[in-house]
Amino acid sequence: MDIRFLIVGAPFIITFFYTLFWLKKWGALNSSNDNLPKKINLINEKIKQSYILENIFLTNN
Repeated sequence: MDIRFLIVGAPFIITFFYTLFWLKKWGALNSSNDNLPKKINLINEKIKQSYILENIFLTNN
């Protein structure tokens, strides 16, 4: 292998493993996503509540 390939490719290889390190540290690579449906349900409930408030204010005007 030519040394030029190593010199040019080393920053990309280091960046790739550095990114994997932080993703693992932040928990993005965990296979247990039990919290995801709960968060989606909370967001949907907030959207529904905002629609209810908008309907209340629109009907009063």
